[in-house]
Amino acid sequence: MASDYPEGRGRVQIEAAGLEIDGVSIAGHESFYKVPAFKCLLEFGRAPDDVVGYSTVCLTHGHLDHAAGLAHHASRRRLTGLPAARVFAPEEAVPDLEAWLAISQRLEDVDYGAHVTPAVPGERIMLRNDLELKFLPGRHRVPTVGYLFSEIRHKLEQEFQGLEGAEIAELRRSGREVTRREEIPLLGYPGDCGPEVFDAAPELFRARVLLIECSFLAPEDRDRAREYAHIHLDDIAERASFFENEAIVLTHFSLRYRPEEIFEALESLPKSLTAKVTPFLPAPNAR
Repeated sequence: MASDYPEGRGRVQIEAAGLEIDGVSIAGHESFYKVPAFKCLLEFGRAPDDVVGYSTVCLTHGHLDHAAGLAHHASRRRLTGLPAARVFAPEEAVPDLEAWLAISQRLEDVDYGAHVTPAVPGERIMLRNDLELKFLPGRHRVPTVGYLFSEIRHKLEQEFQGLEGAEIAELRRSGREVTRREEIPLLGYPGDCGPEVFDAAPELFRARVLLIECSFLAPEDRDRAREYAHIHLDDIAERASFFENEAIVLTHFSLRYRPEEIFEALESLPKSLTAKVTPFLPAPNAR
């Protein structure tokens, strides 16, 4: 069966610092990422069959290569008897996304029961008892929001180490706080963005895995990256000493570059980054 993706591009499944990420990202064409550990979908430029079951969706902005699957995903969930997904998006984009859903429902003469929740930078929600989602400020040509997923642990305070369970329970009953909350940032994803996002959301540097666009690579394309508010490879290289991440997954490459050119360009990164960086592309032997 022929692929409808350009040669050397298409579906990718990688593991970065123990975190599986599965999807497609081609600038201006389509982006979506499944994160099975979080049961979460980042973007849906399209809604293939295997993402319909994902009930939490994080949209960074409204460009169609990231959001065109919105109504299709909602429609497919209704057809399969699933409840409406929880969809997050930039606050400014919510009215238009809701209107889009309303039009689709009128065209189909059905009710998806779907709504879009504003993602306000600085706010946090719990996806489950041990997983927090924080909304980050974005930097792009249209309203944009980023996402930070963190594991939440509750550690017993040092002064109570060694106490019996009954003693700790008694302290809790008396109103004492016996644990401290720890946040372990697992995945940062700013969506489409310019390099200003690093100043706006420095938390990205500390996530275990950073999933970040790198649309432009060639030296002559840096002005184009600025014009369209995208990351250029030099923006990554210039900040090499800031990245505390265990793994950096570069994605959203422009179709102006062949896959072999992308792999070659990444070899120019500082040595402190080359061991961390993985391009979100099919492996050379899989193409």
